[in-house]
Amino acid sequence: MSKYLNKYYWIRKIFVNNLFSKFVNQKTLNKIVFNSIYKSNHWNKNKKFDLSQSYSGPGSAANSIQTNNLILELQKFFKENNIKNILDAPCGDCAWIKKIFELDVQYIGIDIVEDLMNKNRFTFQSNSNVKFYCRDLTEYNDFNNYDFILMRDFFIHLPFSLIKKILKNLRNSNCKYFAFNSYENIFLNKEIATGQHRKINLLKEPFNLGTPIQKIQEINNKNQPDEDNFIYIYKNN
Repeated sequence: MSKYLNKYYWIRKIFVNNLFSKFVNQKTLNKIVFNSIYKSNHWNKNKKFDLSQSYSGPGSAANSIQTNNLILELQKFFKENNIKNILDAPCGDCAWIKKIFELDVQYIGIDIVEDLMNKNRFTFQSNSNVKFYCRDLTEYNDFNNYDFILMRDFFIHLPFSLIKKILKNLRNSNCKYFAFNSYENIFLNKEIATGQHRKINLLKEPFNLGTPIQKIQEINNKNQPDEDNFIYIYKNN
């Protein structure tokens, strides 16, 4: 089916812009935007979904050079820092991170798309160490008691105000570590509407997070460094 015949393609087009978003409260807007992105398979260029894909896009495909490298680096960090429970937020369809489930860790995945969470619950129902909840992370503030919180490829889709709100909630929690993508060649962070995309540098205004305790460079599927894309890991003070 052509993307132009998919109603969710048009819903996304309407609401992912600053004009129409002014007429909807933020909580409702978040749900509309990210559900329409999922249902239109937007991050795979609106193609018909197949099992080689992840709904989160090519950068989250299972068993790719990129995600396999990230698994290895995270496993190393978890072992060195005695990580026993993790929050993956947003978790999407867990296409790549499900390899983490083989470790002796408690995993909780949170995402705003309820259909995805229902699918994940069914797929991983046999694993008692894995749980999923449908939550809006921009309204969520229960980050306590996690050893590690991963927010990969999330802030690149949010406006400044929502990013700063989440960062504040993280800092005010007693979680041990949190991690996000940061792009080191970005010198001026640009504002966007919810659901749009741009690279951000967490070291620059308006975030100024400071130097991470560790960073993992993402590797592209040619087994080369993925330009300036890093996972920054911070210890919560």
